[in-house]
Amino acid sequence: MNLAIKPGREPEFELLEHTQMRAAIGQRTQTSSHDAPQFSITALADAEALVAARTALKHSGGEPVPSYNDFIIKAVADVIRDHPRFNAWYTPEGLKLLKPVNLGFAVATEQGVLLPTVFDADLKSLHEIAAETRELVQLARNGKLRASLQRYAGFTITNIGPVGIEWFHAIISPSQAGMLAVGSLAPRPLVIDGQVQPRQSIYLTLTIDHRCADGAEGAAFLADIVARLQSVGE
Repeated sequence: MNLAIKPGREPEFELLEHTQMRAAIGQRTQTSSHDAPQFSITALADAEALVAARTALKHSGGEPVPSYNDFIIKAVADVIRDHPRFNAWYTPEGLKLLKPVNLGFAVATEQGVLLPTVFDADLKSLHEIAAETRELVQLARNGKLRASLQRYAGFTITNIGPVGIEWFHAIISPSQAGMLAVGSLAPRPLVIDGQVQPRQSIYLTLTIDHRCADGAEGAAFLADIVARLQSVGE
C-alpha cells in the first residue's frame, strides 16, 4: 500500500505557560539533581500494626484521626535524632547538624507541590502532628501557606502511595541530606514465621545525598524507621 508522505511540520499545540510556582519547583529540582550525587535504598515494611493502630483510633472517636502519613512523620521524628546526618543541611564548609527536628512533608496543590514544615516534630504527640498537618494541608491547598511555614526543615517526607504507586525515588529538597518516599499501602505476600501470609505492607525509599552519608548509614536510618512503624501500638 502506498502512503502519501506529507512534508514535516510542527503539529498544532496549545501553550501552557509555566506558573511562577512551577518554574520555582523546576529550578529547585534541577539544582538538586545537578549538584547532589543522589542514590536510593528501599525497604518493605510490614504495616499490620500501623493499620491496626489507626483503625483503633478511628473507632475511639477522637479527632483528628491521624493519617498514615502522620504516623510516618511521627516515626521519623522519633528516630532521626539517632541519625544526625539526616537531620542536616549540606554546605561546602561542612554538614550543618540541626538541633531542632523540623520535618517537611509534600502536599500536592493545583499549582504544584508545596513542602510545609512540622516544627519540633520530635516534641509533639501523634495527635498534635495530625492536627498541625491537617491545618497546613488546608492552608497549602487554599493558597494561604506562608513562606515562613515552608522553611527550616532538616528532612522531608513525600507520599504518593494513596494513588496506587508501589514505590518511587524522590529528588532531595536542597540542601537537605535525604528524603523519604512513601509508596502504596497494600496487601502483599510476606514470610512470617516461615509461612507466606498476606500482610498489609508499605514500600519506603530513602534518597540520600552521598556527600552527607553513605549507604550503611542510610540503611541503619531506614531500618529504624521500619522498626518503629512495625511496632506502632506496642
